[in-house]
Amino acid sequence: MAKAVDLGPELAAIAAERDPARKGRLLELCIGRLFGSIPGVTIEDEDVVNAFGSEEIDLIFWNEQHERGFRFLDCPLVVECKGWSRPVAGREVRYFATELKDKGRRNGIFVALNGITGDEHNLTAAFFHVAAAMIEGVQVLVLTGEELVALAHAEDLIPLFKRKLLGMTRQQIRAAKGAE
Repeated sequence: MAKAVDLGPELAAIAAERDPARKGRLLELCIGRLFGSIPGVTIEDEDVVNAFGSEEIDLIFWNEQHERGFRFLDCPLVVECKGWSRPVAGREVRYFATELKDKGRRNGIFVALNGITGDEHNLTAAFFHVAAAMIEGVQVLVLTGEELVALAHAEDLIPLFKRKLLGMTRQQIRAAKGAE
């Protein structure tokens, strides 16, 4: 039986934290525990900085692609966490999509507690960069604080991510048909 989760109090404490570095670390720990409770998913590394000190990946998970887990997501699975008090701008989403592409990943998770900028239906601001990444074969799945609070069980992430992937694909097909 799936273990119930209540991330509301933990996310409220993260939101209330004033130190940005501590806030980010607390969010990474929360996401690490949450994703680590999905069948076949284990955290492999945190805050990985490249040899040049020019980029950092917040979380890397080994994803066995277990039948009852994230079988439709990459292995390794790369996750970026933004505990910002405002929506995250498009340049951050674009940068993450580029990191994924440069590392040969076809998808990754972008946790943005206060969402990303723009309008999802009109593909403005950061949502444009999510859609543009798909043209390059990269799917950026944005996970918000609202969605995290709504989880009853960690496994609820599985149908949530499936819906997001399907929605992104439908939206891209509609956009392509509209351009004809």
